[in-house]
Amino acid sequence: MTLGLVVFEMTTIPVPTTDSVCAIVVTYNPDAEFRQRILHVLAQFPMVLIVDNGSGDLATRMLQALASNEKIKLISNPDNIGIAKALNQGMVQAFKDGFRWALTLDQDTVVFPDLLDTLLAVHAACGIERILIGGNYVNINKRRNFVDCFEDENCFLDRKTVITAGTLVPLEASVALGGFRDDYFIDSVDHEFCLRARANGFKIVISCKPVMGQYIGNRIEATAWWSKFASFNHSAIRKYYIARNTLVTARDYFFREPAWALRQIWRLLSDFGSILLFESNKYRKCNAFITGILDGLRNKMGPLADNRIKFWK
Repeated sequence: MTLGLVVFEMTTIPVPTTDSVCAIVVTYNPDAEFRQRILHVLAQFPMVLIVDNGSGDLATRMLQALASNEKIKLISNPDNIGIAKALNQGMVQAFKDGFRWALTLDQDTVVFPDLLDTLLAVHAACGIERILIGGNYVNINKRRNFVDCFEDENCFLDRKTVITAGTLVPLEASVALGGFRDDYFIDSVDHEFCLRARANGFKIVISCKPVMGQYIGNRIEATAWWSKFASFNHSAIRKYYIARNTLVTARDYFFREPAWALRQIWRLLSDFGSILLFESNKYRKCNAFITGILDGLRNKMGPLADNRIKFWK
């Protein structure tokens, strides 16, 4: 994939409306509560597009039952192709189905009833054509809002990047930009996409009003006051992707976004310190983290090989 500026032509990006936005959710073995979460999404959108990455039989049957609803479309991949490639599949399909905007969500996102209305109000307040709009969220594990500001539905803050979940994306522009980097597989695909969009003249904002609840990592149960500085307690496999993809993104955009890149390097150092101080499975996570750094330095991208996955489980 070519990074940096992308030369593309497109018609004027239309203003998003309640009829022109499709919700896209990527799944991989979703839990039993996923059905109820999707019904809450469905109440706000004309269509929900689920892209499944090779879930097991039980989850597949649940997804197929959901797809019996005419407002839900299911794309089933036989294997786990990663969140980036699945999101790209969803965006292309949504555009073919006549939608011009998409709202991307994680399978564990808990949407609030006014999510879509709030993001549409932010778009109207911005008055900018080339824009990605992220939704503020309550971090369920840390029990606080991601950003704190006056929670008016029209208010927003400028950001360098926003997370995948709860982001309003113009489909034609996103496809023209090249979509999400599928060689990342998972982690940092949202940050890299936002930085590439910024390099092509897009504005990135986030709503001040929280529009969803989001699980970020796994909560660390500890009573010591200093445990609040702990990182996200991801699995060893996720530690690999976080380390590799964060390093690659910070390196590739360092001269264009130096402040952002330095914060990401600090984030990596903090994450490694969190493994050593607070988290379980320290040996496996440290091994995965260091391997991710080394692979990033030598541009070894793509999904993990099976032998590595078995070693870190």
